[in-house]
Amino acid sequence: GWLMIYELVESDTRLEQLLALHQQHRFVAIDTEFRRRDTFYPQVALLQLCWDKTAYLVDPLKISSTAALSQLFSNSAVVKLLHSPSEDLEVFQHWLGVVPTPLFDTQRALALLGHGFGLGYRAMVEVFTGDVISKAETTSDWLKRPLSDRQLHYAAVDVTYLRDIGQTLHEKCVSDGRLDWLLEDTQALKIGGRGPSAKFKSAWKLSPKEQGVLQALIAWREGEARRLDRPRSWILPDAVMTLLARKAPRHIAELTQIEGLHQTVIRKRGSAILGVIDNTRSLAPPATNLWEAPAKSREKEWMIKLGSAVKVRADVLGVAPEILLANKDIERLVQCYFQKRSLPSDLLGWRYGAVVEVLLNTLSESTPPTQVQQ
Repeated sequence: GWLMIYELVESDTRLEQLLALHQQHRFVAIDTEFRRRDTFYPQVALLQLCWDKTAYLVDPLKISSTAALSQLFSNSAVVKLLHSPSEDLEVFQHWLGVVPTPLFDTQRALALLGHGFGLGYRAMVEVFTGDVISKAETTSDWLKRPLSDRQLHYAAVDVTYLRDIGQTLHEKCVSDGRLDWLLEDTQALKIGGRGPSAKFKSAWKLSPKEQGVLQALIAWREGEARRLDRPRSWILPDAVMTLLARKAPRHIAELTQIEGLHQTVIRKRGSAILGVIDNTRSLAPPATNLWEAPAKSREKEWMIKLGSAVKVRADVLGVAPEILLANKDIERLVQCYFQKRSLPSDLLGWRYGAVVEVLLNTLSESTPPTQVQQ
């Protein structure tokens, strides 16, 4: 590797000075260190920025004004290079109230350029430079002060390599016609993934009324977790939520019968929980299932067939099949087709011309016309 040059930035004045000095740069590499243990929101511990060869390590615990940073993050003339940034985005959203845009995710770029799917940061560095980075500091406590030299060096290494490799990947995406695909995807990234309901995989087995209760409990728990800044499971564990939806208790006494619901939680939140459940009683159950049942056997057969077609197409385009169309998206496509529902908007962007259209044609040519969905 090369010699790491870094500067620890511990004042608003120095940060603003640096941002002003570098505003003409087209690329900036960004990384963060944060802790997520006993809070709902990730706690930001360090922000790494690199425009050129120097890594600037900004200490958020010493910074009081973030306006200039937010401005950099929203400046559309500067490309922000990050590797697999979904968790970083939650950090930025909470800390700065903005997420970096335009956002160039190097992990996604690797997949769109055919270098494999879900490649870790270290693997990427090794592929591009042959250097092997130590990961000794990954688990260290980044909120402790002062930060050790080893921590600072580790943080600098991360963002310095990212700056160089990121620009290389960006140029390759431009020449291969993949940049629009990448930016469309990163623009559509949802903070917090697919949302808190996605974890309740077997909720499709609940009756519509029970699904309505579960949905209300999820929304309530989300609000409490944010308000108290505590992890969701501290408010109410997932398994308990499903039991509450099934049993729909009416009285505090019935809450004590729910397995895994502790006395302290009942004391603190019992009446609120009963209130949430009680409110859903007066509502009509949701008209459509809130949780999709898994594919039926005919749909499964089609998913396998289309999965092979996706691989062929991915090969032709030189991209990783998982980024072209993920298995869960193949499943959604097949279900929309057979249930005559219109496609979700995320399958109508660049993926429509690249692969979805081909799959729909395959479906309509091989299934009776009564089931054709245009």
